Amino acid sequence: MWIIGGANIDILGTANTELIEGDSNPGKIELRYGGVARNIAQKIALLGGEPIFITCFGSDHYGSLLKEDCQKLGMDISYSVEISEEEDPEHRYGTSFYLALMNHDHDMKIAMNDMEIMDRLDKDALSRAIKEMKEEDFLILDANLKEEMISYILDHAPCHVTVDPVSIAKIGKLKNHLEKIDIFKPNRIEAQHLSGMEIKDEETGKKVVRWFHNQGIKEIIITMADKGVLLGTEEKIIKLTHRPILMDNATGGGDSFLGAYTLRRSENHTPEEAVKFAITAAVMNIEADHQGRRRITEETILENINSMNIEEKEL
Repeated sequence: MWIIGGANIDILGTANTELIEGDSNPGKIELRYGGVARNIAQKIALLGGEPIFITCFGSDHYGSLLKEDCQKLGMDISYSVEISEEEDPEHRYGTSFYLALMNHDHDMKIAMNDMEIMDRLDKDALSRAIKEMKEEDFLILDANLKEEMISYILDHAPCHVTVDPVSIAKIGKLKNHLEKIDIFKPNRIEAQHLSGMEIKDEETGKKVVRWFHNQGIKEIIITMADKGVLLGTEEKIIKLTHRPILMDNATGGGDSFLGAYTLRRSENHTPEEAVKFAITAAVMNIEADHQGRRRITEETILENINSMNIEEKEL
């Protein structure tokens, strides 16, 4: 399984009480390893896959920490790029950082990312990996790369391609390339932004799914937080809901979902089987603390699927 995209140091602040804007709020501040593609690669590694992770590391202390953790988890990072101090004497391309502020309910209120280093992931690095990809392989790509590189990958990768749009700010890079994507997982806000249509109910949800199909996407999954998940394949559209989430931290839930879903699809599970597995992986991820997330395995997910109370409805 190939994964291309961002690796960050995450700084997460969670308020103890209701946030007060313009004031210093007491809370808990944590430093974690993150990045959409890195989170996806972590989930695949923990579920027994063999992720080949391609990103851009800084040569600073935090870059070294990220690299060591990726290798510890079992990721192959041999195709990744490291920006040396000689290449970056002004330290413009240091390790990527993601800063998120969570409310007292552990839901993200606002976030900021500094990922300029990803602009250094160029054709020289990517072409070496693309030459090694096989038709039966699966590639997961996040939208943290420059549009030029996203286009290059989608034009030349010979395999099945899954894409995570990351955010509204970055989803525009994908607008002209949707027909080259096999599996696409926006959240509700991202899907609405790209399609130009609001998801108000099941009927409007169907229309948005069909819009993505008309763009050439084979499998579209729209995650809608507590409203459930829309899964659209070439055969049918279904809506899935699950039990309420006992949230610890919502950051990385969607990444866990996509990693689990794509891995199951690569193992020839049906979309319906894969999405139920992915929902369970995501909920368990959101409900666990940082260390608990690293103890989620295929076995524990399968043990917990029934407890998710997943209900399925064809639209």
